[in-house]
Amino acid sequence: MVFDEVKTDRLMLTPLTKEHTQFVFKHFSDPVVCRYLLDEEVYTDIEEAENFILFNAYHPKKNHNRWAIVIKETGTVIGTCGFHQWDRYNNIAEIGYDLTPSEWGKGYGNEAVKGMIKHGFEQMKLNRIEAYAAKGNAASMELLERLGFKREGLVRDKHLFRGKYYDHYSYSLLMREWKSGSHV
Repeated sequence: MVFDEVKTDRLMLTPLTKEHTQFVFKHFSDPVVCRYLLDEEVYTDIEEAENFILFNAYHPKKNHNRWAIVIKETGTVIGTCGFHQWDRYNNIAEIGYDLTPSEWGKGYGNEAVKGMIKHGFEQMKLNRIEAYAAKGNAASMELLERLGFKREGLVRDKHLFRGKYYDHYSYSLLMREWKSGSHV
């Protein structure tokens, strides 16, 4: 499968399953986690978590996936990450990620995204990985820039959320930049 487990030094990115339902519900019920997601309401019902997992279940024709971010040493799930909008013809996909607030600032986001980048370029054969960061989400913008993503511009009114439009910064990392190491 294209979206098997991905291992990094401290983490495993493992496909979401129904065993992750309680974590997904608790995680996306937290307004702090969801503050910059701006494309979905905070969860209020366990069924929303079940639907999220079902939506992201592997199928070869889907253009997205989602992994649970798991600390290897403890087996603790600390977030989710994955690819969206996978355009197989043009070899482009968008990444997304979120972490439990108690794990912020420990380098886990950096490590998970590095693992996704490697997987995207080596396993999915991507040429371009895109990311969007909500205007004001300084931590996500810093993470992307630290990993070599180039800010391409501001996408105005990208998401309509609760009756208001929100701008996002557009980022990309190209295979040739990643291979040459010129991205860091």
